[in-house]
Amino acid sequence: MKNLFDEHTKQEILNRIDKLNPNSKAQWGKMNVNQGLRHMSLALDIPTGKLNPTPGKLPPMPKWLFKFFLLNTKPPKEKANTFKELDIVKNNINPTDFEAERNQFKNAVETFCKAGILIPENKIAGKFSKKDWGKLNYNHADHHLRQFGA
Repeated sequence: MKNLFDEHTKQEILNRIDKLNPNSKAQWGKMNVNQGLRHMSLALDIPTGKLNPTPGKLPPMPKWLFKFFLLNTKPPKEKANTFKELDIVKNNINPTDFEAERNQFKNAVETFCKAGILIPENKIAGKFSKKDWGKLNYNHADHHLRQFGA
C-alpha cells in the first residue's frame, strides 16, 4: 500500500488534486468537489492533533482488525461512517471557492508530510505509527480523488 510520506506518492496526490476542476462530478456519494476537498483537508488535521474528532458509530470488530482493513484495503464506494466533524454534508458545510479549497488541501498535504510528530492513536483503530498515518491518509485521499475522477 502506498504511503503519503513517500515523496513520489505525495507528488502523485498533488498532481491528482491539480486535475480536479470546479465542474468535477462525484461518481458516488453526496459531496460536491468543494465539499470533498474540505473533507480531505480536515482529515489531515487529525493525525497532527489539530482536530480532535468525535467518533461516530464504532465498527463491530476489534480495533486491530479494523486497523488492518483501514490500512490494507480500498474503502467501499458507498457511504462509510466518518467522524462527526468530517461529515461535511450532514454539517451543511458548502464551500463556494474551489481554488481556495484546492489550495487548502494541497497545503494540508504538505503540512502533514512535514509533521515531525503525529498522535500515537487513531480513535477507532488503536495505536498508529507515522507509517500507519501515511498509509491511511494516502488511502483516504486516493478514495476521494477517485470519487471525483482524478
